[in-house]
Amino acid sequence: MTDVVSFGPDKPPWRPSRRLIASGVVVAAALALFVATRGEDQAAAPVTPTPSSCMGTAPPLRTGTPARVIGSAPVAGSARVAGSARVAGSAPGAGSAPGAGSAPGAGSAPGAGSAPVAGSARVAGSAPGAGSAPGTGSAPDAGSAPGAGSAPAAVTGSAPVAVVIDGACSIGSGLERRDTTAASGPWTVVVRRDGGSFGHDGAVVTYPVPRETAAPGKVVKAFGRSYARIRGDLPAPDLRAIADRLTIAGGRPVVRPPEGMSVVATGTYRPASIHEIRYGTATLGEQDTLGGGLTYTGVAAAGGYEDHLYAYGNLTAALGGNGALAWEPKPGLIAFIGYSGAQQNDATSSALTRLAARARPINGDGWRALNPTVAVQSNDIP
Repeated sequence: MTDVVSFGPDKPPWRPSRRLIASGVVVAAALALFVATRGEDQAAAPVTPTPSSCMGTAPPLRTGTPARVIGSAPVAGSARVAGSARVAGSAPGAGSAPGAGSAPGAGSAPGAGSAPVAGSARVAGSAPGAGSAPGTGSAPDAGSAPGAGSAPAAVTGSAPVAVVIDGACSIGSGLERRDTTAASGPWTVVVRRDGGSFGHDGAVVTYPVPRETAAPGKVVKAFGRSYARIRGDLPAPDLRAIADRLTIAGGRPVVRPPEGMSVVATGTYRPASIHEIRYGTATLGEQDTLGGGLTYTGVAAAGGYEDHLYAYGNLTAALGGNGALAWEPKPGLIAFIGYSGAQQNDATSSALTRLAARARPINGDGWRALNPTVAVQSNDIP
């Protein structure tokens, strides 16, 4: 069952020990529709240039089996998503678009692996924008949807390349945020207990990091003059056990997981590629609630995002906009829906829930059909 994280600036900080909350039940029920309506759609799912079923108004909320909701921490404020500068000369969807922080570079970001994760690098050898999953490092196929149970995880291959919102009155605008230097930065290993999930019952190993002081939820291990950080919500003895089984090979961390744990993903801390699809909110029928700005989806490698979640208890500075919903379509990946417009409140959270219920993962053919713009930049996670 998938964890769903709800973010917005006026919500209290998330803590891993929280259980289902009233608003979370609504989120989970709506997101379960993803499974109910997409569970049998295992064929290639390209996007067509002409919208097939424009919903002029927001559809009624449909219910299903609720998923466990992690919490309702705030996540807003990244100019990367909500700014006012145009990216690479394209008019992304509608509304204001982020700037492209151009760190000149070309070609696909270095990295190896097989699954997109918000906050990690691109799969090695794949042409950017050509349908590979945005991730560096590997993640076992899981295919969970943002609701409950299993759902198509990407369709050709094993992981979603991007996420579209069905029922839009115009096709979305694709944007690849490509970080060509991600592999030269820190690398991560995500370790979880059996049954753990994104930001819960696990830890993220990051190497190299500046020298830090150990603290609750964090262990630091020295390798000569370099350091590795092990951060998570596991008890201190478990974090130390991971540190004891940590080695460095080729400048990257390698973990032999303790008994009862497993490595679910490895990759760069910064995502080498983030695949976003951007819509004018009015084309989705939610402008009365979310405002007339921008609504966006994204898929990327998740190592850095999960470490940020363990560090701060929320993803406020990482996902951007006025509010967002995030989920893990498979271990090592993050998918999200966010918006820039009206101030976040219970009504906007419900609107994001409705949009998440209309979300659908697409494969490389669908991503290419969008003719995505490429913005070369540093995909920093604060």
